[in-house]
Amino acid sequence: QINWLPANNNTGSDYPVATQMRAFGRKSSTAKRGGASSSGFDELFDAYKDPQDTTMIGPEGIEQLCTTMHVDPGDVLVLVLAWAMGASRMGYISRDEWSSGFHKLGAITSTESLKERLSVLHGSTLRDIERVKELHQFTHKFCREERRKNIDVQSAMVMLKLVLQPLFAEHVEYLTGFMQEKKSLEKCGVSMDEWMMMLQFCREIKPDCSNFQDDGAWPVLLDEYVEWKREKQEGK
Repeated sequence: QINWLPANNNTGSDYPVATQMRAFGRKSSTAKRGGASSSGFDELFDAYKDPQDTTMIGPEGIEQLCTTMHVDPGDVLVLVLAWAMGASRMGYISRDEWSSGFHKLGAITSTESLKERLSVLHGSTLRDIERVKELHQFTHKFCREERRKNIDVQSAMVMLKLVLQPLFAEHVEYLTGFMQEKKSLEKCGVSMDEWMMMLQFCREIKPDCSNFQDDGAWPVLLDEYVEWKREKQEGK
């Protein structure tokens, strides 16, 4: 499960992403409904903003938002929310990011309509591989710890399940199993190139890897995965 709340409520730069992410839900039931203006959307922001920094919804506010929407903090809709807002920092949404989300999500005046719109956005994204690619790429940038180019392996496994499992369940099951066993990933993590090629691999290669060609086109990590997968199949 994802934990969106940065440890000790700091920026979380000293903590693995998979243990940080717990924060996206409680007060907005009083927001006014209806209308296509952004006023209701702004009221939602004001209901959850950090009392110490009114330009930002912080970890506690986002966790309250989850509670109000009846969404688990580890649900994919929380990731879709961050993506729709263009959130740049885990556990936080600025007022500018929230406003940009209004243009993507449309007229939102309550947590109920926000949850519904996020569900619709997620469903439409799964039907458009280019949007899946955009979401997949966003997760890597979003989960990277400060000043690092790679994401830690635990976060990578969680995000693969959130983003790709609905489309490539068998691939994700075995990829995450491989990543769990490959101890070297605990130190180096997963690069952006490896991350994006995982999506391409899921799209092009059969789950049993029977059509995989070791022609140098794939990252070494995926070459090693195919070798691992074949050994597993031969061992059955």
